[in-house]
Parts: sequence; structure tokens; C-alpha cells
Amino acid sequence: MPVLADQVVTELITDVSGIYLDGTIGAGGHAELMLGKLSKDARVIGFDRDMQAVERARARLAPHGSRATVIHCDYRNLASVLLDLGIKEINGFLLDLGLSSIQLDDPTRGFAYRLDGPLDLRFDKTTGLSAADWLNSATEVEIAIALKEYGEERHAKRMARLIVATRPSGIETTGDLVAIIRKVSGPRGPEFGRSAARVFQALRIVVNDELAAIPQAMNDAVDHLVDGGRMVIVSYHSLEDRLVKTFMREAARECSCPTAYPHCMCGANPRGVLVQRRAITPSDNEIVSNPRAKSAKMRVFERQSRLGGRR
Repeated sequence: MPVLADQVVTELITDVSGIYLDGTIGAGGHAELMLGKLSKDARVIGFDRDMQAVERARARLAPHGSRATVIHCDYRNLASVLLDLGIKEINGFLLDLGLSSIQLDDPTRGFAYRLDGPLDLRFDKTTGLSAADWLNSATEVEIAIALKEYGEERHAKRMARLIVATRPSGIETTGDLVAIIRKVSGPRGPEFGRSAARVFQALRIVVNDELAAIPQAMNDAVDHLVDGGRMVIVSYHSLEDRLVKTFMREAARECSCPTAYPHCMCGANPRGVLVQRRAITPSDNEIVSNPRAKSAKMRVFERQSRLGGRR
């Protein structure tokens, strides 16, 4: 069930005959809705780092034929992929940064602390270290910094110390990590749940290098947007939303110098405008039908090259 489905499609599509890029296609929910609104000449190109998601999306979108292309890759590589495809401009770019319910409910992926299984947490299991490998090799300081910065975990130092102390016996499963979290936060109750969610979030960000990818992808996407094209980003926690908000505000910042762009001194490089000043959030009805949408925030940026920003 795609989050903010109607809002995403309404805000993203500006030309029904255009080319749209879904950087996190997942199960293909948003892409399917987009294709339903677009003309037969339009095209949707989807990326995903998760090969299982790619296979699901390809099967779901197969009835749309050549109008839908699903590629196994990281959205941070969108510039090189578009170059390979011979595409110079796109009409819209979507990033839904949340985990899918399919990923969360699969115990072999390790994304959910409530399910015992391998402590992996990678979107692409063919590259990089799993969360278990990283925890068993990182220093205590590295672990503490990650839990503090990426999970905003207030017990980060104590948690890191206990993780390192436990390593001789091995940390391989979600259950192994949960046992450590319980020792720090208490065996049950809301404090345990919040702490576990923060720790798993931090590890997921580390092993997938998520936060570095977001600004890079947004920057390349804006460079490829046609005039009037839009970028829609849906985020689910404060770290992601802060990056998105900061990037969009900077990209929309207009020159305040006496001499107009490009000879300004304030460093402004307006490349477009914010479509809404505030984030769009799910309605109460959507949260009831899809509780995992509760923390979603959607922000929209429109490319306007007349403002003088670089192409």
C-alpha cells in the first residue's frame, strides 16, 4: 500500500506524456498509479537496490510493457543510468525513503526487531557488510557515534560498550542484538520499543550509507528536471526530513544581493521553488488504514530554470 498515494501522483505529474523516475520503486505501487494517470507515450523508470523488490515491481508492471522499466541499482547512480539510457531530461523524480511492509515482515532481512532472524539490514544483500558483520568489526567509538548520530539513541555509549563486550560470543541475529538492547533499556515497555527502533534505524543507515545518497540523488535529479518538472520526496524520520528540507530550501534560495545572479556575492543559486512551505502528511484516515504511514512527510520542489540556477 503506497504511502500518500494520491498526493504523490497529484504533485508529481505535470505532463501526462513525460518521463518519470521512481528512485525507490519497491513493490511498484506508486509507479502503477502514475502509469494509470499517464498517456500511452509516457514512461516510468524505476530503481531499487533490493533485487527482490525489482522482481516484484517488474511482475506488477509487466502489463504496461515498454512504458515501465525497472532497474536494479542505487538511486544515487541516477545520472549515470540516465546517460546510459540516452535520457537527458525527466519530468519528475520520486523518492519514497521508507521501508516496505514486505521488507519489514521478512525475518530473513533483519529489518524488524520483533522478528528473529539474520541481522542483515542491507537493501542489496550482494554488496557491503551486513549489520552483524559491521557490529562485530567496528570499534566501540564508531558504534557509539553511529547509534547517537543516526539513531539519536540516548544510551549510545552504554549500548556500544555492551555490544563490544558481547562480541566474543558473537552477534549474528536480531535476537542477539535485542537481548543487548533489553539489558540497557529494560526488558519490555515503551522505552524498550523506542530504543530498539532507534538502534535498528541507525544500523540500517550505516550499512546502506543512506544519508549520503539522498542529497546526491536530489542534486542530480534537479539537474535533469525539465523546466516545471517536480521532485517529490517522502521521508520517515527527522534525519531524512532535515536533509530534504535543507536541500530544497537552499535550492530555492533567491539572491538578495544588489547585483543579480550570476554575479551575486551571497552564494545563492536558485534552481526552483518550494511548492509548499510545509511538509504534506497523511490524513487520519490513511493512518488508520496504514499505520506505517504515520511518520511520513512529503516535500515537493519544482524546477524553474528561469530563476538562473545551473543546468
